Amino acid sequence: MKVEIEPNGFVRDSFRCLHNKYLRKNHTVHAYGEPNGGGYAKDSHLWFTSMRNMKDLVEMPFKDYIHPEADYFEGYWDHCSIEKGTFDYDNMRRGEVFPAILYFHHETILTVACVVRTSEYPDIVTGEEQLALYIYYPSEDSLEEFKKHMELK
Repeated sequence: MKVEIEPNGFVRDSFRCLHNKYLRKNHTVHAYGEPNGGGYAKDSHLWFTSMRNMKDLVEMPFKDYIHPEADYFEGYWDHCSIEKGTFDYDNMRRGEVFPAILYFHHETILTVACVVRTSEYPDIVTGEEQLALYIYYPSEDSLEEFKKHMELK
């Protein structure tokens, strides 16, 4: 079992460089990590409650994820809320990449987000392609996933 507590500097620098590259191409998505339900990381819950009161955050279940997941040991998982006006869920285009800032109570990360297809099958209600915004949490695995998603554009 591979456990990675903090990504190495090369991986963080790679995502920072990708963030800077896409700054010239698209607007920045502001994503706020949502604490998991464990309740043992009270700092993360207090911080998120404060952010929710200060910022206009949009929660869209099954439409955005921190990929593969955020810092579990600090009380986070793959759920996030997006600051209103920084991403348009109604006009998602597969393969579109955005610079992103990922906020947590203990760190702020420059990264990228990419619109990806989440299923081979169309939505059973709308018939449209199933898409979601993946905000990449820096790790070696997520760097490879980002490269893979870019190849599938």
